[in-house]
Amino acid sequence: MKKWLFPFALITTLAACSASNESKQQANDTYQNSDDALPAFMPLATGGVNLPKQDTTYQLPQIKVKKAQHIDIRPPENPLAIIQNSIAQFDGERALIAYPEDKQQVYSLVQVQRLLKEQGVEYKLDGNKIITDWTTTGRSDDIGKTQIRYEIEQVSSGGYSALFISVLQMKRDDVIFTPNMVDKQRYSSDRLNQLVGELNSAYQKQEQSLSNTNLAPIQSSFATDSNGREALVLAAPFNQAWAKLGQVLPQLEFSIKDEVAGRGSRELRYSPVGAKSWWWPFGSSETSTGLDKGTYFMQLSALGKQSAVVMTDEDGKALSGAQAQAVYQALQNVLAR
Repeated sequence: MKKWLFPFALITTLAACSASNESKQQANDTYQNSDDALPAFMPLATGGVNLPKQDTTYQLPQIKVKKAQHIDIRPPENPLAIIQNSIAQFDGERALIAYPEDKQQVYSLVQVQRLLKEQGVEYKLDGNKIITDWTTTGRSDDIGKTQIRYEIEQVSSGGYSALFISVLQMKRDDVIFTPNMVDKQRYSSDRLNQLVGELNSAYQKQEQSLSNTNLAPIQSSFATDSNGREALVLAAPFNQAWAKLGQVLPQLEFSIKDEVAGRGSRELRYSPVGAKSWWWPFGSSETSTGLDKGTYFMQLSALGKQSAVVMTDEDGKALSGAQAQAVYQALQNVLAR
């Protein structure tokens, strides 16, 4: 039993040393010996002989060196532009990421609130800002129990949206202190990258799920919307209907020129081969298409667990009569496959 006493004590000591995060933040040179006086020597006994004076060229000066403050040696944290066509930076107080406005539904305060609830972080909503309660940083290299209150804001302007995150307060082991610039940059950037990264993962999972469900048939029926326009009601939620329509429209010789998913709108170009189309009317190739070549628009609206699509011409006039019936019947056929 005695043979194991020393190794066990040694292992315990090593484990205690490795559990500290101080080595992750501070260099091992703390200048602890800087106050020690430089060595001095007594003059030699000359025995009455006059010796030349000591050359002071290489004599070390007697100076007092102040101890340096502890410097955090961890690399700085920067906001990452991990959204396509985005810009990320730290402006001195806030970490921010700006991205195209058509992605604001994916990276929004509503989605941030959902993440905070999942993480168990308490918060309050103040207009277009979120003020969190005290929460941990999520970092493994902090000393003590470090907690932060964050302010999260979303701003939209000029076709772009942006998420801002700033550090309101910090405390360590329940002692509140004022964060310096490095702390603000590190912790605001770290939280921004973490939130955007999780929103990215959730969005990609949703897209993957939609790509799997897009292959499923969608049942539809003719209807009239609240504005009296003829429409096609789809028994599918908005996201699934949007993706499925994007797949089937080219099958009906409608090419997609532009689209804004957040508004449910698509600009289409109808270009049948020759003057006839295989699907007009109802799959017949014997008659004229009844639709002129040119630009058309598709508008998709959400109706709870259903959605409705309305086709309009270049002037914004909804298709009606035989044109609407033929187009919607063709859509109904390809959606049901």
